[in-house]
This record gives sequence, structure tokens and C-alpha cells, in this order.
Amino acid sequence: MVRRRKAPIRGYPAPSLIQHRGQFSVKVNIPVRLRPLFGNGSGTTTDRRISTGTSDKFLAEALKYELANKIYDEFDKRQRAFEQRHFIIADTFALDAITGLALSFKHRDIPALNETTEYKKLVSFKSSCDVYAKMILNDASDDQTEDMMALISDDILSAQQIVAKFKAISLGSSYTLKQKGLAGRYRSEVVHTFWQDLLVIASREQGLSEHRLVPFEGLSDPLVLVDNEIFPAVKILDRMAEKPLESIERVGRVTPQVVPTISSIMNGYLEDMKLKQKNRGTQAKLTRWSGKFLSVMGDVELTEIKPKHGYDYVRALLKEYPNRSNGTLKDDLWGVQNLLKYCVECGYLDANPFRGLDLSKYGAVAAETYPYSLEELKLIFAHDWEQSDRLLLSILATTGMRPSEVGNLTWERFNCTEYNFRFVSTLDTADEKVKTKNAPSKREVPLHPELWLPPIAEGRLFNYTKDKDGLSSTSIAHKINPILDQIVPHPNKSVRSFRRTFKIAMRNLGVGEEVHDAITGHGKPSASRQNYSGMSMQIKFDAIAKMDISFVQQRPF
Repeated sequence: MVRRRKAPIRGYPAPSLIQHRGQFSVKVNIPVRLRPLFGNGSGTTTDRRISTGTSDKFLAEALKYELANKIYDEFDKRQRAFEQRHFIIADTFALDAITGLALSFKHRDIPALNETTEYKKLVSFKSSCDVYAKMILNDASDDQTEDMMALISDDILSAQQIVAKFKAISLGSSYTLKQKGLAGRYRSEVVHTFWQDLLVIASREQGLSEHRLVPFEGLSDPLVLVDNEIFPAVKILDRMAEKPLESIERVGRVTPQVVPTISSIMNGYLEDMKLKQKNRGTQAKLTRWSGKFLSVMGDVELTEIKPKHGYDYVRALLKEYPNRSNGTLKDDLWGVQNLLKYCVECGYLDANPFRGLDLSKYGAVAAETYPYSLEELKLIFAHDWEQSDRLLLSILATTGMRPSEVGNLTWERFNCTEYNFRFVSTLDTADEKVKTKNAPSKREVPLHPELWLPPIAEGRLFNYTKDKDGLSSTSIAHKINPILDQIVPHPNKSVRSFRRTFKIAMRNLGVGEEVHDAITGHGKPSASRQNYSGMSMQIKFDAIAKMDISFVQQRPF
């Protein structure tokens, strides 16, 4: 019976059949890293073979994986020996580099470098060694450093000549050639991963918060073994070696615990947000805002986020968008606050670090919107507008609705049967969601009895382009504002002024604030004003009907 192949320690090459003198043998190529462990150690032995004892190819195929497993078992054994040997050599190299550097500075009380040594002592000792190495490496001038690098890569000089030139370069240095060598070894990736593994294990063993891994910032130069000692893989060694050099590296051996970061919780947040927030426009904004924070600030660990990151984020946005308004910045930050609120709910954070940030001094303050006077309204409507633009402005001036609300109106939202007057609705229907600013914005708005409308049709009233949030306010402003500015030149007056103009007209007619707030959908802190959908439609209609809208100068379509 053919035995199933068991998984090896590493991925090994697949077996093949070869025929020699009539009989088949199973052949497996030896991985390059393991070849020095076979034959005479020169690395020239490239494969292992086992005879099947048969010339019948069918029988040989049936035996192929059973015999291949025997070869894989041998690879596993050699692999373990290879790794154990490399473990010992790499760790010995790291220990010698660390203690040698410390001793060269006459460091007292060098602690035992194992997981039982107090974690704080290990961290303190590492900090001292980091300083020693930095002092040595920063001592050489840029020219000296370049000269040393050139020597290492030189293909002509002998080893004795290189050593002599190194000594000459180092004459003016505060540190010995030995110290420079120790510092170079200390700043290697081998020493870096040794420290990382040691500190993680020590923190775990001592019941402390797990040591945070930091990326290696030095040069990952290849290393080789020469007589069981580690050296940089420089050309001079290739020339001196009698056999191929054996590469060596020390990868991290400890798998760190998963540390929650912005990216690691993002998918969970987006799913949760979609359950809580049904408005697709708001969903898109929250997704965009959280993604922007990740791209600008990087994949920050959640427990490391402090109020300063909020201010750093705002400053970064202003650097990228210098004209960003204060209101827009607050929206940007609110989106991130929502993300961090989710982190609190999930137990990743104890409190929202972005709550209560003061952004009052950041960004441009939006220019105050001024209303139009009656004379200005007459001038505006005396202009020869396109039919759709005139209709838009007529509705804006007589209802106080937002440009985005009017621009998105459909004929299906007009109603002239439920009451003895016409009205439009911004309430969600069973098959359509409307983009509204807030809860009070979802409302029913009566139309002035003298407002002329074209015959009722189907679909959208206007063809203004919608943005990625489904709103047409930007498109409306780009088309209408330049014309308004020609008619009534004023930096604080635009298409948004019609809303302010309507509010003032209501006040001048003696209409109560609660009534005209219900018409315009203005939100207020008062709990009694959180939802205006219950306001009597008749009251709202009577208020609008008081207006004199002769300034509209209506023209039949």
C-alpha cells in the first residue's frame, strides 16, 4: 500500500523517477540551503536517490512517494541539525556583539541576557548599548564612512591591505577599530531580532504588557559563515574561500500577539456602521472619513491613539488642503470620532480620545450668508433665466428649502390631493431614500398657492449633476452663483441666501420661530424641536400663504 506523504519541515522539491541500468530510482533535489550538510560539505551534492528495485514503471510510480518520504525524513533531520547549528551560531554572535560592545565602554553590571532577568533591566541595558553603537557610528565623518564602504567592496586589495587602510582611516577617531567592528555587528539584523525575541519572551514570562516590536532600520546586508563565524558577505571572502560560502540569517522566532490597529478593526467597524446607519450617503462619508484617517496617519495601534493624533490629523489635512473650512474639518474629525466610538464599544479603548477636541482655531471660517433684499429679489427674477433654473429659484425663495433638497426633488414627491393645497415631501418612501442633513430635515413643506408649476410629470424635476454623496448642491452653485454675482455683486450672497431671505420674511410676517423652523427643517437643541413632522400642515401652509411672492415674476413654461 502506498503511504501518503507527510508534510516536511519546509517545502521540499517534488520527487521524480529516473532509470539507470534498467531499474527506476526515486530522485529528489536537495534544497540549496541544505546542500552543505551532504557529501563533503562543499555543496556539490545536488540530489538524493533511492532505488525502487524494479524496472516496471507502474510499480515504480506506486513506490515513488513512499520512498520520497524516506528522503524527506532525511531532509527533516538535516534541516533540524541545520537550524540548531544556525540558532547557536547566530545567538552566540548576538551575545558576543552585545556584551563586547558594553565591555568596550566599561559598562558595569551587565545583566544575564535571558527571560528571567527583570524586564526593566533588560530594556535599560539595551538602551545603553544602542547609545554606545550610535556614538561610535556617528563619530566617523561622511568621507571616512564612504572610504570604509569602498574598501569592503574592493575587488583588488588583499585582506592585509584592507586592514591596514581601515587602521589608517580610524587614526583620527575617538574609538578603536575593535569598537567600530563591535558597533557594526551590534547594528546588524541578527542582534536586532535577538533583542526583540528576548524582550517579548521576558515581558510574557513576567506577566507584563507584551513588548512592542519595532522594525529593523539598518541595512539588511547578507551574512555568511566562515569557520562557524559570521561575517558580512563581502567580495574579499569569496576570493579567499576554498568552497561556496554558507549564508546565515536570524529571523524572529517569537510570534507576537495581534495588536489591534486601525486597519485590523476597519472591516468590523464598517459592517457595524452599516447596521446602525441606514442612510447610504452617510455610510459613504463615514467610510471615506475613516479611510482618510488611515491613509494620512498610518496604521496606528489603537491603544496609542491620543488627543494629539486628532490635532495632528487636522494639521495634516490643512497642509494638504489649505483652504479647508472649519466646518469641513469638524466633519472630517467627526467621522474618525465615530470609528473610535466603535472601538470603545468593542473594548479596544476605555474612552474616545477625540471627544472634546477644540478645533475652533483651525481652518477657514465660512463666510456669513447674507439675505437678499426685496429690490434684489426683483432684479434676480427679472433676469432671463433658463426655465429649470427659474423654477429652482422660485421654489427656493418661497419655501426656504436647501438647494440640495430642491435639486433632488422628483415629481413623485409632489402632493396635491391629501390637503386642499400642494406640498412636497422629503420623508423617506418605501423605495427611495432622500439625502437630508438631519432628522428635522425629513419633513413636508407646503407650496405657496400662487407658485406656478409646470404640468406634473415623472422623475426628477431638475438635471443638475449629483456628487458622490448623491447631492446636487455643488452643481447648482457652479451654475447659478456666477449669474447671481453678476446681478447682485456681493461676496456674502449666493444661492444659499434664499433660505436666509425666507427666514427673515417669515419673522417680518409675525410667524413664530417654531413654525418657520418646521418649514425649513432647522434643528434645535430643544427636545421639543427634534422632529417637526408633527407640526400641523395647515399652520405651515397659512404661514407661507402670507408671503407676497409677486417678485417671482412667474412666466409660463
